[in-house]
Amino acid sequence: MAKQQARRRRARAAWVFALGIAAGIALAAAPGQQHVPAGQQGAPQPPPTAVEARQEIPQSVNEPSPPLTPKQKQDLLKSNFEKLKKDAADLAALAKSLQRDIETSNENVLSLKVVDKAEKIEKLARKIKAAAKGE
Repeated sequence: MAKQQARRRRARAAWVFALGIAAGIALAAAPGQQHVPAGQQGAPQPPPTAVEARQEIPQSVNEPSPPLTPKQKQDLLKSNFEKLKKDAADLAALAKSLQRDIETSNENVLSLKVVDKAEKIEKLARKIKAAAKGE
């Protein structure tokens, strides 16, 4: 058990390190900037002003969407409630499956399926909580 945890920690650390390297590379090669050999660099361009930036955004993005009709609001609420019910049913099924997996295990060995299912349950529970709060 301790060996598995240590192995998972090392794998997680390697993954985070790799993501950090990838992020560093992505930041170094910032989008929209081309690599110009030394000696051929021109004067740096200033960032666009707020007015210029607003003019570049399409008008459809600047305009607020029209308010929803009562029928649209009701349909949206009904759709969200149906999704919430489906997610709750999925959560219950996952929890029952996790319970069965734990019952078939012994105190010395827990499979990685148990850990994966627990993480899925946690993620789904957070999704349901956020939806119930209206986030």
